Amino acid sequence: MTSDHDFTGVQPPVVGEEAEWFDHCREERLMIQRCASCGRHQFPPRSVCIECLEEEPEWVEAAGTGTVFTYTVQHREPPGFADQAPYAIAIIELSEGPRMLSRVTGKPDDVEIGMEVEVAWATAAPELQVPVFVPTGAADAG
Repeated sequence: MTSDHDFTGVQPPVVGEEAEWFDHCREERLMIQRCASCGRHQFPPRSVCIECLEEEPEWVEAAGTGTVFTYTVQHREPPGFADQAPYAIAIIELSEGPRMLSRVTGKPDDVEIGMEVEVAWATAAPELQVPVFVPTGAADAG
């Protein structure tokens, strides 16, 4: 299914600890890691907890909600993003605490720091879904 959130033409590298994260994305599940020892959530994925260095943090499903911590509007169209500018790129502070770089879909002029957002899914390449964020309540609009 194609949505207004899709931006095909860009194939991110799938390597290391990120490979399992991309597997979850293909299932449209926003997964982050949580340390079984100290309880800290983290993103991007790593082989150890960034708080206590405990090995092998577990995968947990994130709520898919958060706020815009900061953002910028991209006006140029780098390779693979033809006919997409302008668009907003933001650091989303997830409800669980970690921050994630992602696109906020919709009108870039409507994006604000502190805006509440929720996850939606975009097709970035054949057989690859990635999380994007929309203003809270707008996830079904695309």
